[in-house]
Amino acid sequence: MSVESSFLTERPKLRFAWLWWVVGYLLVILTVNESLVTDPEAIPIAVNDKVVHFTGYFLLASWFGGVARRRRYWLVALALLILGGGIEIAQGTMHNGRDAEWLDMLANTLGVTAGLGLAALGLGMWMVWVERLLRLQK
Repeated sequence: MSVESSFLTERPKLRFAWLWWVVGYLLVILTVNESLVTDPEAIPIAVNDKVVHFTGYFLLASWFGGVARRRRYWLVALALLILGGGIEIAQGTMHNGRDAEWLDMLANTLGVTAGLGLAALGLGMWMVWVERLLRLQK
């Protein structure tokens, strides 16, 4: 299937969508936990934290872009942006060594946009490809 034809049609139904959603929600819980950890200095990060924000939200958007139907991508984007905004607000109010930064939210937004943009261009089929590779699709 070409990128153009996959863009115009919905992907096949996932056989284990419930499992992929559960794993996605676990990734969200992990993201929240790591974002609100009390001692950020204890987390060894060798790259700029904006790159970490972009990459984290790109991966979340890509994950949910592989699970959600294309017509629901706007809900995925909204949910991830609310998550990122909520985390930034929490970091600013918790006074636990973390700071709320608008540039973090910008990096989150760019990650969500890139992840769902690529999903809309055809890479949202990756979960179908995984199920087929694992012989889970009929």
